[in-house]
Amino acid sequence: MNFEETIAQLRALGSEQTRKTYQRHGSGPNVYGVSFASYGTLKKEFVGRGKDKAHAHAVVRQLWATQNIDAQSLATMIADPQQLSEAEADSWTQDIHYHALADLFAGLVAQTPFAPTKVAQWTTAPDEGHQRIGYSLLSRLALYKKDLPNTYFEGYLPQMEAAIHQAPNRAKEAINTAFISIGSRSEALREQAEQAADRIGEIVIDHGDTSCQTFDIRDYLSRVWTRKAKVAGQK
Repeated sequence: MNFEETIAQLRALGSEQTRKTYQRHGSGPNVYGVSFASYGTLKKEFVGRGKDKAHAHAVVRQLWATQNIDAQSLATMIADPQQLSEAEADSWTQDIHYHALADLFAGLVAQTPFAPTKVAQWTTAPDEGHQRIGYSLLSRLALYKKDLPNTYFEGYLPQMEAAIHQAPNRAKEAINTAFISIGSRSEALREQAEQAADRIGEIVIDHGDTSCQTFDIRDYLSRVWTRKAKVAGQK
């Protein structure tokens, strides 16, 4: 599909109910309301064996330029990480004002070789948007980058502990999630994350007019490691 066909599909797949849900979560008005299941269907048009990555990434850049949340969300799913430059990633962060899009974008950047550099830059940026992306990116690396040493993540725990209560709301939420992601990597990191959580105390996050709740770090990690033990016992 080309850009025009993709936009037409996004418009057709959007629903008023989903659009209102996204807006309630902070998407802003420029959104069609496309479900994640529909994103998955569209993704198959661009990603997979025999697909033209150069064509897909050209469409990605056009989608991103629309500033439409659905178009940008799909762009993060079909972009080729090898064609995303560091300069382009920095430029795109300026357009992100919705925390769900920030998380999708972090998932894309996590697949690039410059991801650790961006974590260091974005988590220490002064604004909420960059901090959200940076800590979300750190979470993605903790969950999926097995080649990074645990000491890399251990090094971020003091920064996160010092920052969390003063961080802007959506950055605070991402830091809370990063504690859980890092604590899910190893027993040693779990212990350090839980000790930090005890020192931090209650974490207050405003989720707006939604049913979302703040994850308790100790409770969530307990469930993660119970599940890990169960899976290991089945092998």
